[in-house]
Amino acid sequence: MAKNLSYLNRPEYLLQPKAVLRRLFGLPRAPGGLRIVQLNWGLPLEVDTREDMGVLIARTLIFDLCVAEAIFRLTDPADVFLDIGANSGFMSSAAVAAGAKKIVSFEPHPEVFRQLKRNISLWAEVHPRILDRITARQEAVSDKKGTAMLRIPDRRFQRNRGLATLEAGRGGESYSEVEVPTITLTRVVEQCGEPIGVLKIDIEDHELTALTASQDSLQAGRVRDIIFEDHEGMNSKVSQLLSRFGYSVFNLNKTPLGPVLLDSEAFANWVLATGDYNFLATLDPDRALRRMSGRGFMCLRNKHKLPA
Repeated sequence: MAKNLSYLNRPEYLLQPKAVLRRLFGLPRAPGGLRIVQLNWGLPLEVDTREDMGVLIARTLIFDLCVAEAIFRLTDPADVFLDIGANSGFMSSAAVAAGAKKIVSFEPHPEVFRQLKRNISLWAEVHPRILDRITARQEAVSDKKGTAMLRIPDRRFQRNRGLATLEAGRGGESYSEVEVPTITLTRVVEQCGEPIGVLKIDIEDHELTALTASQDSLQAGRVRDIIFEDHEGMNSKVSQLLSRFGYSVFNLNKTPLGPVLLDSEAFANWVLATGDYNFLATLDPDRALRRMSGRGFMCLRNKHKLPA
């Protein structure tokens, strides 16, 4: 029963009939798999339909619905937004549309970073002043400043270009490696010169290492909201670490009517579970609960006016 309910819990299709048609009848072929789609918030994005994320964005104009919605609802115009593990820039584009005054996007993989830069150039063609607000950095956030080997799974990477990691590889898989520059979150915060409003971090199981190395910034409350992926669930080591520094941790989930924040008990009993292992750690839970309580999905609306 729960599985059937979760299958129906897809607002990205229920609220976007054209996405259903694109799923049923497929996408026109694009040379090399590359195509430019127009996102709901008015920014173009180059995607690669040879990989899973590219196909999903081309169909629905959205990726990780709950994460994108949290960015729209939690980001204030005075906020600095950090996108750690930016990939081609989808979540950075959401932060642009949400109005963050400054966005810093980190993507260490050379090829993916080039696509991120191409997308920022596309945004600048629509809105030239975007270049004053966003900076792309080809660095990996880790436990030290220096260099490290980024491991790229040979078999799975072409289907999911978000799988490159600084963590040790899984047994039985072959990897290629590329040396990349590294930096700590504490150093990034220092360079920004002001507290961080929203931090989105998705670095393939390296989150604990990166956050542990920057406990001073977390303990000082220099990051208000942290959005992270964690397949270990609500009681993971990352959640425990953030809880020790005063963060309240919620699962980011959804209903057909809007997003929801689930505490540990609600998450364990959530009958609409869709395999969304994205979480919000916040120093201001009352604000987060209030912001995330409204009906609908801001990121699925197509009447956004990009901030000046």
